[in-house]
Amino acid sequence: MNHETHAAVFRRAAARVAVVGAVTVLAGLAAGVLAGGPALSGARWGTGAGTLITAITVAALAYPWERHPLIASGGVMLSFLGKIITMVGVVLLAGPRKDSLSPGWFLATLALVLIPVTITEILVLARGRALTIEPSGGSEET
Repeated sequence: MNHETHAAVFRRAAARVAVVGAVTVLAGLAAGVLAGGPALSGARWGTGAGTLITAITVAALAYPWERHPLIASGGVMLSFLGKIITMVGVVLLAGPRKDSLSPGWFLATLALVLIPVTITEILVLARGRALTIEPSGGSEET
């Protein structure tokens, strides 16, 4: 059986998430261009938000957490916080422009980006073959 380091699994996930994110962003923008008008504006906002959230995911996966193993789990929470801040920012910035963009296109293109990105992240991490060694013994509280 071929094993790799946890860092290698996370770096591979970061690369694949970046590729899937880029492809889905371009597809969402292309669809918005073809539809035009408020659809294009909604697609720009949706894919823009999707791009930022994907970039946060890629950064969290690519960061060398092996250098800071005790705070690695905090990286997940930092990533989540960054995604929340991104969405709040998008809502605040897009709010005054809501009449010029299609909410359906915004949500559809955001989902077009985030669902495949999330599925890719989960599958790549779940299929990783990283060897983990835990100390023998009963309790960790010794």
